[in-house]
Formats: sequence, structure tokens, C-alpha cells
Amino acid sequence: MPMPNPERAFPVLFAAQALCAAALLALAPPASGPAGDDLLDWLLTKSTTSPATQTTDPASRPASPFADKADDRGARRAVMLLSNGERIGGKIATTRDKPIRVWIEADKEYRDIPYNLIKSVEAQVLWERDEAEWAFKESGSDIKIYSGKTYPCRELIYKVTLVNDQSITGGVVAPLYVLTSDGDRVFILHKRQKGEVDQKLNQLVYVKSVRFE
Repeated sequence: MPMPNPERAFPVLFAAQALCAAALLALAPPASGPAGDDLLDWLLTKSTTSPATQTTDPASRPASPFADKADDRGARRAVMLLSNGERIGGKIATTRDKPIRVWIEADKEYRDIPYNLIKSVEAQVLWERDEAEWAFKESGSDIKIYSGKTYPCRELIYKVTLVNDQSITGGVVAPLYVLTSDGDRVFILHKRQKGEVDQKLNQLVYVKSVRFE
């Protein structure tokens, strides 16, 4: 029996993969609320109080999927672009066996997207500004006074495009681990970001895009 021509077979395989992506997205049940695990609590804290990149091993951080260097299941090659212009290429993973969860504001529900079916992720800034820092005048007082200082903050949503070019846009709070020669780094896809006092908006770095190979 003659062997099939790879050049003709590849489009068929890709079409099958695209149909699989659409079917999985359609079948993924929307959630009524946030994921019920310890990871979510950690991510929600980081999404409002910290920059896009985190240090490698704070005690409270969930274990990296690259903790076992011999096992990088789920990792995919990609290029990440940060808002400060830095490009980072390499193997990128999210929490093992977890989808990327997107909040659809219009529908008031979450949609789970399998990580291996994502083609790209692009951030969209809904708003960003410097907020005034206020503090209570004294202990036990309900009177606040302006400190004269500001801190940066912003709100983001993400356009997630699948391998079949179908896309979904909404709020995301999820970690992306990048394996580098110096170890792994973790970046957070933020829904909201809040910087430090006197920090500038351009210093509050976020993940601008991720494009998978």
C-alpha cells in the first residue's frame, strides 16, 4: 500500500485539531465562580498587589511545574512579550492539569480553555492611572488624609486565540512559568494590578502577549 503524502496529510490533521479545539471549548462547562483551590487565593492576591514577574521561590508560592527538571509535561515553546519591551523565549507552562479560566463579563460566567489549545494571548488595557494614596489621620479615626503620594494601577482583559483561530476575550488571573537557563520565572496574567507608592505606570510591567509555536 502506498504511503500517504505528508504534504497532503498535514492540512487534514490540522483541521482535525481545529475541530477538536472548537468541540472542547463548546463542551467545557462554565463555572459559577472562581476555582476552589489554594492556587486561586494566591493568584488573586498577586493580581492586585504585585508586578508581572515574581521571585523564584517565595514560601507561599505554589510549586512550579518545572520543579522536576526531568518532567516538563504541558510545557510549550513560546515567545512572551512584556510591556517594557522585553522578549522571553523558551518553554512556558501554566499550573499542571489546569485550564486557563476566562471571565466573560457579558455572560457573568467563567469559561475554561485547555492550555494546549491556545495559539496566542494578547493583553488589552481597559484603563490605567495613578491613584492618590490615602491613610487614616490617626489610629481609630475614620478620617483619611492624602499623603501627597500616588501609586499606579490598571485593569486588563485578555484575548485568547485558539489553534483554530476562534477567540474569547475576558478577565484572566493565571500564572505562566518560563523555564530559563537560570531557573524558572513566573509571570502573572493579571486582571488588576496595583503598584508601589511612587512607582510609575511604565514601571508596573505586565505580560503584553504570548505566542505559542
